[in-house]
Amino acid sequence: YRAGYTPAQRREIEQRLSAGELLGVSATNALELGIDVGLLDAVVSVGFPGTVSSLRQQWGRAGRRGHGLAALVASEDALDQYFMREPQALLGRRVEAAILDHENHRVLDGHVRAAAFEAPLDDTDRDILGDTALERAAELPELKHTAAGYVWAGRDYPAARVPLRSTGMDAFTVVDRSTGSVLGLVEHERAYSTVHEGAIYLHLGEQFRVVALDLEVRAALVEPFSGDYYTQAKKETMTAIDQARRTEWRLGLELAFGSVVVSEQVVAYQKKSIHDQASLDLVQLDLPQTEFETEAIWFVPQPWMTEDLDSQRRLLGSLHAAEHSLIALLPLWAMCDRWDIGGLSTNVHFQTGAPTIFVYDGHAGGVGITERGFEAFEGWVEDTARMLRGCPCLLGCPSCVQSPKCGNLNEPLDKAGALALLERMRSSR
Repeated sequence: YRAGYTPAQRREIEQRLSAGELLGVSATNALELGIDVGLLDAVVSVGFPGTVSSLRQQWGRAGRRGHGLAALVASEDALDQYFMREPQALLGRRVEAAILDHENHRVLDGHVRAAAFEAPLDDTDRDILGDTALERAAELPELKHTAAGYVWAGRDYPAARVPLRSTGMDAFTVVDRSTGSVLGLVEHERAYSTVHEGAIYLHLGEQFRVVALDLEVRAALVEPFSGDYYTQAKKETMTAIDQARRTEWRLGLELAFGSVVVSEQVVAYQKKSIHDQASLDLVQLDLPQTEFETEAIWFVPQPWMTEDLDSQRRLLGSLHAAEHSLIALLPLWAMCDRWDIGGLSTNVHFQTGAPTIFVYDGHAGGVGITERGFEAFEGWVEDTARMLRGCPCLLGCPSCVQSPKCGNLNEPLDKAGALALLERMRSSR
């Protein structure tokens, strides 16, 4: 069960589960809340879902009218393993503060339209929706200004326009070429990396291979696949600083928060064995570059913090590993998971002229994730260093510095160098 299925497919599963025809269901967090599936005896969460609030929602599905069982089976993800070593950090942790960036018009516009549909918007709404809301109302063509305030003048129901899985509406359709049936939907921002030509796509436990990706009609044609490998996309990313809104001296370096422009291009994909994760082949792709503006934090380590990283590869590996581990632990401080965040590390950034680490919101316009990281920087770095120290591996593994979403296929990475950098930052507190 997942959100990418059609509504009819989801309703059928919900009804069969509620009626007791199914003894169990394997689901993404699409089944986490808001759907009546009757009385469940047990919930097994496979991997930490990203937030304590999500975990409690999942566990709360079981035992609503009697005894129930809830379990967390950790994945090899860094945050999961951190909680396995320090369970009280999870069980005693408060629910995260929700993040909302009401200055992002991609988020705000949908709320303004829906509010105006219910009642006229006037100056009294500033206390709830913020000062920017009425400015946006004046610019939206579907809203008309009347004596009572801004009212909805469109022909449709505005809340139906707002997607729950992303800030955009231009999703790609996944179509089975042999039957013409729609298997699911993929958000535009994930399409190039998940349904590119040659990608292996999973649907209801079955494997499909993408034979064509039509960018004009936004459709991926797939066919059944019985091979023993999966695919991982390789991306080239560039981050350009647009404006630094806040800069502060923190942990011995200048920490900045502001707006950036992120350019991404999927250039290849790697075939990896299902059995042992071995790399089988690297296939080149020719896909367009995408670009979006978002919010980010960035910092340049002081020269003494990296002075013993004597080769360019070791320096880049240390920065890259530090970036990955920081991204893995940011969900401890912000209501998000690592798939909501992106990053870039470079030996020499073309604007700073020095080694630089960026961590950015993965949603256009930003939604407040990295701003929360800016505010909690000291605690965030402390948790990240503790996680690296506690992982028993020597060279780095999926439980500390390797990332399942790395566009560079987790190369290069230097765990020892990353820990040294973070420890030196901590010592400057």
